[in-house]
Amino acid sequence: MLPSHHLPQLIINRIDGAIRRLREEIWQGFLPVDVSATPSGPQQYDVAQAWRQPLSPVRPCSFWGRLFDQRWYRLDIPPSGGPFWLNWRSQSEDTLYVNGEPYFGFDVGHRHVRLPAGATEAWVESNCIQSAIWHPEASPMDAAGSYFEGAFLGWRNEEAWQAYNDLKCLFDLAADQRGREDSRLSAGIVPFGLQVPMERFSPAFRLLLRILNEAVDAWDRTGTLDALRERLAEGYRDLRVDKTFMRCVLTGHAHIDLVWLWPERIGELKAVHTFSTVNRLMEDYPEFRFAYSQIASYEAVRRRTPGLYQRVKDRMESGQWQATGAMYVESDTILACGEALARSFLLGQKGFQEMTGRPAQLTWLPDAFGYSACLPQIMAQTGVKYFYTTKVTWNSINPFPYSSFIWRSNGSEVIGHVTRDAGYNTFVQVPEIRACVLGHQQGDIHQECLLPTGFGDGGGGPTAEICERARRLGALPGMPELAWDQPEAFFERLARLRDQLPVHQGECYLEFHRGTYTTHGNLKAAFRGLERAMCCAEAVAVVTGHRWDMEESWCRLVFAQFHDYIPGSSVWDVYAEGLPDLKKHAVAQMDHAHAALKQGSDERVCVFNPHAVEVRRWIEDPSTGRAVWMTIPPLAGAEIGSCGNPDAVHVSGGTVSNGLVEFRLADEGWIDSVAWEGAKVPICGPFGRLVMYPDRPANFEAWDIDRNTLSLGQPCEGVAAIAPWSDAPHRAGFRVRRSIGTKSTAEVIFYLEAGSPHLHVEVELDWQEPEKLLKMVFPTRYAGANARYGAPFGSTLRSQIPDGLISEAMWEVPFSRHFSIFDEGEREGMFVATESKYGVSVRSGVAGVSLVRSPRVTGMDNVHASVWPQHLSRIEAPAAYSDLGAHRIRLVLGRYDITLPRASQPASVAETEFTAPLVYRGRPIPSALGEVSGGETLIPCWAAPLDGGRWVLRLHEVAGRRGVIRIAPPTGWTLEATDLSLGTITELGEGNALEYEPYQVASILFTPAA
Repeated sequence: MLPSHHLPQLIINRIDGAIRRLREEIWQGFLPVDVSATPSGPQQYDVAQAWRQPLSPVRPCSFWGRLFDQRWYRLDIPPSGGPFWLNWRSQSEDTLYVNGEPYFGFDVGHRHVRLPAGATEAWVESNCIQSAIWHPEASPMDAAGSYFEGAFLGWRNEEAWQAYNDLKCLFDLAADQRGREDSRLSAGIVPFGLQVPMERFSPAFRLLLRILNEAVDAWDRTGTLDALRERLAEGYRDLRVDKTFMRCVLTGHAHIDLVWLWPERIGELKAVHTFSTVNRLMEDYPEFRFAYSQIASYEAVRRRTPGLYQRVKDRMESGQWQATGAMYVESDTILACGEALARSFLLGQKGFQEMTGRPAQLTWLPDAFGYSACLPQIMAQTGVKYFYTTKVTWNSINPFPYSSFIWRSNGSEVIGHVTRDAGYNTFVQVPEIRACVLGHQQGDIHQECLLPTGFGDGGGGPTAEICERARRLGALPGMPELAWDQPEAFFERLARLRDQLPVHQGECYLEFHRGTYTTHGNLKAAFRGLERAMCCAEAVAVVTGHRWDMEESWCRLVFAQFHDYIPGSSVWDVYAEGLPDLKKHAVAQMDHAHAALKQGSDERVCVFNPHAVEVRRWIEDPSTGRAVWMTIPPLAGAEIGSCGNPDAVHVSGGTVSNGLVEFRLADEGWIDSVAWEGAKVPICGPFGRLVMYPDRPANFEAWDIDRNTLSLGQPCEGVAAIAPWSDAPHRAGFRVRRSIGTKSTAEVIFYLEAGSPHLHVEVELDWQEPEKLLKMVFPTRYAGANARYGAPFGSTLRSQIPDGLISEAMWEVPFSRHFSIFDEGEREGMFVATESKYGVSVRSGVAGVSLVRSPRVTGMDNVHASVWPQHLSRIEAPAAYSDLGAHRIRLVLGRYDITLPRASQPASVAETEFTAPLVYRGRPIPSALGEVSGGETLIPCWAAPLDGGRWVLRLHEVAGRRGVIRIAPPTGWTLEATDLSLGTITELGEGNALEYEPYQVASILFTPAA
């Protein structure tokens, strides 16, 4: 009756309706199937154990379980002429088992799976946890538990499935292009009312609409999907472009947070769940490629489901699956000490070598909260060439400038790539692909960008629809070429362009999540305690020759480095389990160390120095109860005996002095004068004052300290109760007790020790202030352009003067164990070393060390409460806010001069002050190190035992200087230079000399004579 119309503004709505019709035709004949289940509870069973549990019928549309509970379902599969599809509708996160093996993971993004022919029975492991986080269909659990809707068997109409994806991909392209070509229009649908005329559009867009319209015409005219698909196939051929100027490399991805909104056992099950799904997808989509990091997950899958682990290894051998990442877990790289961070690489590379026959070439860290400057050197020394992240795109003030680049630091280089504007949870949607391409800053040089795709954070991974879209969207108008590939292959191609890439030197500071340096202070103290215990244990093993199991403790310490664990951004369950675990391993390793030091029947009272620098300190003799002043050689055990008595500590009025340090306490309870060996510190305000800040981040409470917070501090000026303090004849000072905030008290002890050049500060805190941040502030007039901050290895210079947006964005920064402020030249200044504090604000000579903060704990905040419903939890949360309760905080302050002797450098003091020598009964032990000369800023920081009596001395340069160090070992030892992985062995110079570069991480291999 009417001719074809020329109203293109009507086509979008028409195609949207056709897509809905097609979607309804995909799944057909689905009928409910009866399901029975085991009792639910916190105990976890494997499938063989589940078979032996009693079963009861389960009603559809019912609720079950408490948070993180498990139950198993059983369902019978009737015979059929063709393979059934199982539609599993459950709010929980579940894994289908067929013939006793994991087969597929069900979650919000993965609802259907084709069952194998001949299957008569299936089991489903279900975990009471919200399935998916960012999926639009994700929903919070009910007060009664997790919702089970039912299980259904039916068929997939393959023709409708293919037609749906054909039409949907072109429709999505059209909807996105419409908004790009006319800013009045969005990619969304306006179902009624005025349809804006399409007046100024490209011919390609108009052709795209005509193809879509004619395809649906063919469907409506003939009633067959064949006609629809034929016209769409012609359209795809007509629309393909020969030259796209960019190739978007897709790699299947499932970012699994090993802990976060769930404890470790759920993180392990997420690996089984995700690996099952990925393995199944590879059956249907042989071109699909997937990569996964984290050896800890592979170990969990091997332990829980060895059959699945073997199938994953088979996929690796076929090239479909790539195990890469280099690290044991995707670690935080800011808070661990250098040796602990290096062990994540060493344990990880050991796992990759055993699993794949070679070390990983790529460090995969899409979600860590900043990247330490020492990382390129650690990577280079452990066989890693490449680095990948997306997190630096979260910067709030200064955009990270590159997408493909060389990351240079500490004399080492790796090739880096950052996916910009798309993130690591993507789904092959048109806007994501275009954002990745348009954000590729080096697209003119490097005409490839990397796009990880799949559901992540809670795992799940890619879907069949993602794989279908990847087959269709490439090389269409405005789109890049799309191809599946593995990330290491992507980087190998990028490496050929190395000489054309820009260089980024130094750390990758994240302008976000600054609160993670401080949140959950007791956890950070336990973590640091295990680091110190491992230092002692390995040093004892070196000097005694005794060996015991340390790998398990190292694995637990490294696991705690996971980027939502040690930063303090997980739910209470993680810390209820993690704190005792860390403390248990610390005690066990110290017990082993003491047992190894006790040799034979010798009952002399000795003390062992676990540090590779000389230690001078007071040691309590257990046989007399009296402390004696001792000098203990590095890595040596000495019989306890006095080395003379240094000048005593004198208290006169408000002044405390010991001949090396002097300070004066004001009547208000804060220090108003400090001098090191007669040189006054340029104090410009109350020194060591506590200041409290309202701390209510706009978005991520456990993660962030917002800029406005640090403008709102109020000094803690409650009435001070001041009293002289001394707990031993060689220690004296003042105790200052006062109320702070509304419910809290702080007892601050400022004291000196005889013979020590340091001012000691101890804070006994009863902290009861929700949503507050407490700092100890040290105001000075030190005017250097930069301050120096300890890093895991080495140190980092950052601006401490208001000189632009980069320094302004660093309102709170991390330090590892120590930081220093100074005048230009680094000859006159002050350092602060802490036992287990990591965050500080430094501006114009004023340093504020963050002591404690109390945001709402993740899961009890507004953003994540639906995923961690407190009413379903089996643990009793200590509080809604972190860190409420008792804290003991220790700091030492000292004179900073870049030329200080090795043992007096802040990096040494931070270790020797807080890791005490070990008192034991046995024989003295000569120094395993011998004499070290030269190179005072190259700090020996760790002694690591090896087999055959060998051991490695780890050193790191901490002040940006070059030089020569010489070691004169004990008789009978040969010394060679090596690296972290012992991959290279080189001779030292004459006299065992090592020439070192600024910030170098050096390793010296000690080998006993045959």
